[in-house]
Amino acid sequence: MQLNHPPRGVALMEALMALLVLTFGVLGLLWLHQQALAQQRQQLMRSVAMGIADDLAERMQLNAPQRAMYAKTWGALTSTTTTDCSARACTRTELAAWDMQQLQYALQTQLPAGDAAVFALAGSTGGWGIVIAWKDALESYRTDTASGTPPCPAGMSCWRLFLRPDR
Repeated sequence: MQLNHPPRGVALMEALMALLVLTFGVLGLLWLHQQALAQQRQQLMRSVAMGIADDLAERMQLNAPQRAMYAKTWGALTSTTTTDCSARACTRTELAAWDMQQLQYALQTQLPAGDAAVFALAGSTGGWGIVIAWKDALESYRTDTASGTPPCPAGMSCWRLFLRPDR
């Protein structure tokens, strides 16, 4: 009498295939998690950039006679004034320099490789624009130039805010 034995190693092959399917499933979940974290980080950077731009816009509105002193190009350092306008009363010129110093501090501490450009809008009397940039190798939130605004630097994402003229 001859016994029929199933081929040996089939159970091992089935176990290996199940392990392979499980591995691909886990790798897929890890990839999705990494993508979600990257998107969350970019959303956080956009929120911080919006806050910095709004803060500067409010400072510019409060010190409207000195708006020209707020102009800044990419990479330009703001004044290194030692006047602390939170501790004593300042002139409008000192206040503008202090505001720009506060902008520089916020960019350095809150955004990776943060930078800003502040400019008068072309073709708009009294209109100003603020562009806040942060390091982003994928340029996931790159905005094009609009209304003659400076282009976003390479390897960075930008948030733009436009101020309309006072009426």
